[in-house]
Amino acid sequence: MFEALRRLIPAVLRHLVAYGDLFVDEAADAVRGVRRQLLGLAVLLTAGGVAALMACVWLIAATWDGPYRLQTIGALCVGFTLIALAGAWYASSGVLPGQPRPFERLHAEWREDLGQLTALYPSLDGIDGPPPVPGPHLHVD
Repeated sequence: MFEALRRLIPAVLRHLVAYGDLFVDEAADAVRGVRRQLLGLAVLLTAGGVAALMACVWLIAATWDGPYRLQTIGALCVGFTLIALAGAWYASSGVLPGQPRPFERLHAEWREDLGQLTALYPSLDGIDGPPPVPGPHLHVD
């Protein structure tokens, strides 16, 4: 028992270091993608917000002396409400199909190593690691 444990500890330590390296690589990839998306979103929201405000002011000013000023203001309210609802729907629609989930490679490596360890030590059979986290990819009844 102790002999098997003595051989297993260095292998486990090597795999932990490899998991750490893989985690750092995947985290760096995720941060790079998120940083670029957040910067683009900030530019879009700032410029789009200013443009929308200017368009609203222009429309209200253009119809101020006419009979349709209240209808213009109401139409702007309805239009922005529809845009907000469309944005809420889009945000809740989830990740696009085909895109890898974060840390998918780390999960695959863990499963492969666990399978190899189970082949070497059958007493580990049935150990699958932590329970899966419910999400859009997993249905819990």
